[in-house]
Amino acid sequence: MSQRIAIVSATKKEIEPVTHFLKEEAFQYSPTQFLLQDLQVDLLVTGIGILSATYSLMNYLMEHSPTAWLQAGIGGAFDRTLEKNKTYLIESEVLVDFGAQDHDGKIHTPFDLGWMEADQFPYSQKIMKCPYLSDELLLPKASGMTTLYAHGFADKIATLHNGLHGQIENMEGAAFFYVSLLKNIPFWSLRSISNYVEKRDTSAWTFDEAIGGLNDHLIALLTHHKIPIIPQ
Repeated sequence: MSQRIAIVSATKKEIEPVTHFLKEEAFQYSPTQFLLQDLQVDLLVTGIGILSATYSLMNYLMEHSPTAWLQAGIGGAFDRTLEKNKTYLIESEVLVDFGAQDHDGKIHTPFDLGWMEADQFPYSQKIMKCPYLSDELLLPKASGMTTLYAHGFADKIATLHNGLHGQIENMEGAAFFYVSLLKNIPFWSLRSISNYVEKRDTSAWTFDEAIGGLNDHLIALLTHHKIPIIPQ
């Protein structure tokens, strides 16, 4: 029996090159489903943000049972030691600005407030970790932080450094980690850096280059069967 994976992205544009690759190299049996040799590949575009992502992921799982799935997207580097246009394997995700805000603007997490335990599944030490990290993917690792909006106000960015945060900002990663862990689906998340999280200046963002690098990795993984599928 062939393995089935889903490539999950917030927008069509972020996986446009891999979509073209599959249309040229694989057998297409529906608008979003392909057969590449003996590997079934589904493309799932969730929409932007944790609400759209959560709904789309759960809706997909009502009809399909993937062997594994892979999230692919671009993000902003909160950690300036990370390289622009480079793709990273996300080892953990945290949902920031989640909890209660104090009078001085500080955010207290649900863990700080005693609403949740730091190791209450699917959390581990207040974050969600990917247990399927593999050197087969040949990518450097980084942590993710999921936000409701892309930060561009210097004062707010400064306060984030004092709380629970990750190295790469995105808007869907926590939803993907949460559903994957609760549903016990092997998963990986790839993020390519399109910008640094700083005072908003979209002229410095490199969407096309980041998307190109991300998709080069995706196509290489599919071509050389380097996605480490885990038997169910």
